[in-house]
Amino acid sequence: MSFQFASPVVDTHIHVWDLRKMKYAWLDSSPVLKPIRSNHLPSDYINDVKGTPVRNAIFVQTLNGGTEENDWVLELTKQHRWMVGLVGWVDLTSPEVEKVIERYAKSDRFLGVRHVTEPSHEADPDWMGREEIHLGLSALGKHNLAFDLVFKPHNMHYHSKIVPRHPDVTFVVDHLAKPKIKDGEMDGWKEEMTKLASYPNVFCKLSGMVEEDDPVNWKVENFKPYVKHCIKVFGAARCMFGSNYPVFQLSTMKFSGVMDALFECLQDCTTAEERQAIFCTNAVRIYKIKAELNQSELS
Repeated sequence: MSFQFASPVVDTHIHVWDLRKMKYAWLDSSPVLKPIRSNHLPSDYINDVKGTPVRNAIFVQTLNGGTEENDWVLELTKQHRWMVGLVGWVDLTSPEVEKVIERYAKSDRFLGVRHVTEPSHEADPDWMGREEIHLGLSALGKHNLAFDLVFKPHNMHYHSKIVPRHPDVTFVVDHLAKPKIKDGEMDGWKEEMTKLASYPNVFCKLSGMVEEDDPVNWKVENFKPYVKHCIKVFGAARCMFGSNYPVFQLSTMKFSGVMDALFECLQDCTTAEERQAIFCTNAVRIYKIKAELNQSELS
C-alpha cells in the first residue's frame, strides 16, 4: 500500500459478530459462507487493518428482527472509540417505530438503519414495496438518520417507490447495488444507477466488489467499469469507501487489497483531492458523524 491521506480514513462498512452472544442464522444459509462462520470481533478487525491508513469505522447491521445487535454494538463503541458509528436495525413497519428511532437517535453513534432484503434475511421479496415502511422512513428523516439500501440489479426499481417520498432522508446504496461483476453485466444496473444518482439525497458506497467477482480469479480490471460509472453519475462527492469486512474474506483478497483495488479503480477517474474525500471526509458529511475522529493506528 503506497498511498496515504492527510485526513483519517473512515471505513464505512464493517461487520462484527460474536456467535456466543447471538444467533446468526444467515451464516448457515449457504455453504459458501463457511469461511466466515466464526467470531469476528473488533480485535480481529484491528489486526486486519494493521499497516493501512484506516483509523475509523462504521458498523453495519447483520441481523433483521431485533434490536439486540444495536445495543451490543453501542456498548462496543464505548470501548472502541474508532467505531464512530453504526447503521443498525429497527422494524420500520412497527406502529412503535417512531419511539424506537427517537430512542436510538439520542446516541451520537447511531447513524442510520438498514434492513437486509435478501432471502437469507427477509422472506418477503416485496418488502421494499410495503406501504408500512414509510412511517419508519419518515421518522429517520425527522431525526437526520440515514437508510442503507440493499439492492441487487433485479430489485433496484424499488427506488422509485421509496426515494421520491422521502427527500429529507439520506439514502446510501450499499456495494454499488451488487452488480454482476463476474459476468461483466452492466445492462439494467447501469441505467438504474443513473436513475438513483438523479436523486440528490442518494449516495453510493464503493464496497463489496470482490464478493461479486470470482473469489479466486478476481481482477481489479473487472471492477473498474462499475466504479467509473458510479463516479460519473454520482460524482466523487457522493461516494464513500467501505471494506465490507469480513465478508471480503470469502475471496482470496486481503484487507489492504480491498483498499488498493479501489484506489487503483479511482486513479484515472478522480483527482487526488477527490480520492481523499472518498476514503476520508465524505463519510463524515454523508452519515453526519458526530463523534470525534480517531487519528492514530487502531489499538
